[in-house]
Amino acid sequence: MSFGKYLKTKRKEKNFSMNKLGELTGITAMYISQLESGKRVKPSIEVLEKLSGGLEVPYEDLMVAAGYIDPDEYAKMKNERDDIEESKTSDKHEQYYLDFLLGSSHPLYYQDRLLTSEEKAKIKSLIDIVLKD
Repeated sequence: MSFGKYLKTKRKEKNFSMNKLGELTGITAMYISQLESGKRVKPSIEVLEKLSGGLEVPYEDLMVAAGYIDPDEYAKMKNERDDIEESKTSDKHEQYYLDFLLGSSHPLYYQDRLLTSEEKAKIKSLIDIVLKD
């Protein structure tokens, strides 16, 4: 898809006229018309920044559409970034409440030794004493 068609699609998705988009971005409606019709093919990076803000479209998407960034490289980079974000969220450990664990029948270990229920009760008592207000 050409940049002009892409721009027109995004503008129409927002229900903006060329004049409205021009007001939001500081770009003349005439220039927007020239971009959409293909009379102007590759807008400057500064224009893309303004369009990104006005259309609320990621700047990188406009850079790809305008031909500044290779679409395959961008897709690869975006996938890597998404994978990193996903791994950050999955690295969060589950939270356990110590008082629940010590009072439960779940097996608990200390230095590779299984704690008995009596030992868990003693540990809970010690923690209660230490953390008492």
